[in-house]
Amino acid sequence: MSQFQLTTKVNIPLSGGMRIDKGQTFIVNLPFGHLPFDSINSKEAVTKRLELEGFNIKGRESILSSGYFDFKKL
Repeated sequence: MSQFQLTTKVNIPLSGGMRIDKGQTFIVNLPFGHLPFDSINSKEAVTKRLELEGFNIKGRESILSSGYFDFKKL
């Protein structure tokens, strides 16, 4: 598995008045050879990680991109 650190580039408003703040970081594990937003499976892994942190992004899946997150391999 490869481990990546995702860092939000901007404040991301979510439903229910929640938001992911700019600069917040998340660690996600992906199969070797994959990047956080390069496939449906990778995006699902990121979504699950965000859900574990208490963030529901249903209806906001468009945020799963390098436009909203920087990522680096750990």
